[in-house]
Amino acid sequence: MSVRLKVLLGFIVICLIWGSSWAAVKIGIETIPPLLSLGIRFTLASIILGFIVFVKHLTVPMGKKFWMLVLIMCLTSFTIPFVLIYWGQLKVGSGLASVLFATYPFWVALVSHFLLPNEKITLVRIIGIVIGFLGVIFIFNNGFSDFNAEILYGMVAIIVGAIIQAFGLVSLRRLGENAHPVTLNFCSMSLSALPLFAASFVFEDYSNLIFNTQSIGSIVYLSIFCTVITFVIYFWLVKYVEAVILSLSAFITPVIAIVIGVIVMEEKITNDVYIGSVLVLIGVAFASIGDLFALYRRSVIKEYR
Repeated sequence: MSVRLKVLLGFIVICLIWGSSWAAVKIGIETIPPLLSLGIRFTLASIILGFIVFVKHLTVPMGKKFWMLVLIMCLTSFTIPFVLIYWGQLKVGSGLASVLFATYPFWVALVSHFLLPNEKITLVRIIGIVIGFLGVIFIFNNGFSDFNAEILYGMVAIIVGAIIQAFGLVSLRRLGENAHPVTLNFCSMSLSALPLFAASFVFEDYSNLIFNTQSIGSIVYLSIFCTVITFVIYFWLVKYVEAVILSLSAFITPVIAIVIGVIVMEEKITNDVYIGSVLVLIGVAFASIGDLFALYRRSVIKEYR
């Protein structure tokens, strides 16, 4: 299988799985506090990744550069943004949360423009991102009803989480070229779990804590599929795909979430959803087609060694 086909399949997989993650998070934090839920999620994910490291005889680098990257990933890809996103979903619905996180490509484009010399923002890319973001808003326009201060705080938290993760992605592009995705995720998630448990013990109330089938299933699904599988693929994709193009998955996942809702949950959708979905896909295509063609012409995608 060619690297180009692997990249395409990997991108599809992360979009499909992350499209279902918003609902899974919402279900999980209904009965388990967000910090504790995250701590358990990352612990379970790190155990699985540690097993892969052991079986594959992967070497954990001891150099300063690798552990500096681990610390950066811990803060900017996992601990801080996930706490903000989980907390934000206590205030807003999963649909509105996915809309707010769809601003992610905006922040990636801006950060990349200043920190990655070869990924300057272009007018075509800006237009495509704007079209896609408008499509996402079109899909979830009902999510902006019943606005109040609590919802505002949740909205701000999710947007700030998206901004911080944008710095994480760009940092990974700058520093993670030689880091193995499994090893990097294992170390980053293991380190992330510790402060989450500590913060949960200090700040969260366990009086209403309930471990039921739904909450346990949510954490297991989020740990295995939405954390281990997707982040390993995601960190691998970063080696071959420009940061802004990869971040456009944030536009596609809301569309995937709608499709899952219709098929699995038998939800009814309106014409606004159909129109918004089309706008999202047009925006993604418009923003990425020029870059993908340039990558093909330059043969930038090459085998990882």
